[in-house]
Amino acid sequence: MSSKTELLKAMLLDLSRASQDNVQASIIISRAQGLTICSYFPESVDSGVVPDEDIIAGRSMQIQMETRKVFKQLKRGPFIRMLVEGDSGYIIICDAGENAILAVLTNKRANIGYMFFMMTRIARRIEQIL
Repeated sequence: MSSKTELLKAMLLDLSRASQDNVQASIIISRAQGLTICSYFPESVDSGVVPDEDIIAGRSMQIQMETRKVFKQLKRGPFIRMLVEGDSGYIIICDAGENAILAVLTNKRANIGYMFFMMTRIARRIEQIL
């Protein structure tokens, strides 16, 4: 049987493949510590385009925590996911249970609806594993 890390890594790889290689980085982050639990960076992605794993994890946690506060203040219900769009791509962050969040960086070619669908499925699996 595979270790938890191997299962998580396989899920991130599946997400990248399902996106037709439009994922540039995917990271599962511990909500308690803000540290990376598992990450996947496709070899085909230029390292100059994607920041270091620690930067992605830290900034994703920061964005997610502030967004939770805003949702609560504006009475929008529980946070589910967010999409941040830039000139060269997207950042998608979603809950992965009580213990983790899933953060994905994509290029502009990514099908956002399909990414939401796949990330929701994977987030449920992450929650079960952790």
